[in-house]
Amino acid sequence: MKRSWQWAFLMAIAATSTAAPAWAAETKKPPEAQQSADQAPAVEPSAIHAIEAMAQKLRSLKTFSVTADISDEEVLETGQKVTYGGTVTYKIRAPDRLFAAVDSDRKERSFYYNGSQFTIYAPRMHYYASKPVTGTVAQLVQAAQEKYDIDLPLGDLFYWGTDKAPLSNIQAATVIGPSRIGKMECDHLLMRQAGVDWQVWISRQTLLPIRLVIANLDDPTQPEYRATFDWDTTTPLADSVFNFTPSQDDHPIKIGQGKPASEASP
Repeated sequence: MKRSWQWAFLMAIAATSTAAPAWAAETKKPPEAQQSADQAPAVEPSAIHAIEAMAQKLRSLKTFSVTADISDEEVLETGQKVTYGGTVTYKIRAPDRLFAAVDSDRKERSFYYNGSQFTIYAPRMHYYASKPVTGTVAQLVQAAQEKYDIDLPLGDLFYWGTDKAPLSNIQAATVIGPSRIGKMECDHLLMRQAGVDWQVWISRQTLLPIRLVIANLDDPTQPEYRATFDWDTTTPLADSVFNFTPSQDDHPIKIGQGKPASEASP
């Protein structure tokens, strides 16, 4: 059975301050060496400062592209776990331009938002649905989920640094220490909130998240969601990126009309 928990995994992050990332120079011992077995995990100020600095950096981005290699575990009725892979791409131009694409083992979707119209496109099936929409990218992500039950991939990126939920929802926060992803020097953080353990690797150079791992604690098998990010914050994005133009093979449907029967849903 699919465990739908990804949408809420970062709703506890509300980074509203601009604290300097003094955590970057720290080297920590493993968490088990710093607390007794009967002691609750601590919320380390340096870990919270790291999240705040990352959120501040994300808030400052006006134009960017990011590609994420993702994997998602599905728990079957037998208790076995199946891992599915894929790629998520975002192109954003603040405040109200978005392109997103999902290309995974189970589905392919593209999302276009040009500030006045939101379009979902299923390339494999040649179906698309459009809806008049206005507002910021974050407002679009929220409206899509609440009004149409559409979860944009990695939509939580747009809640980092907002007041969607208080930092007090984080039950434990630890700086694990320095780490390297490829050639990228990072700081590795471990967080816990109700039902979820998650880890984030933050680039020391850019303060952007490079890897994210989320474990669902509500399931005894603790299925994981993983994403590794590649950021481009310098390349300009033309208006055409955000406009959907159907081909003669594409067919319009209504949002919420249903999913093509031959394509699996994640």
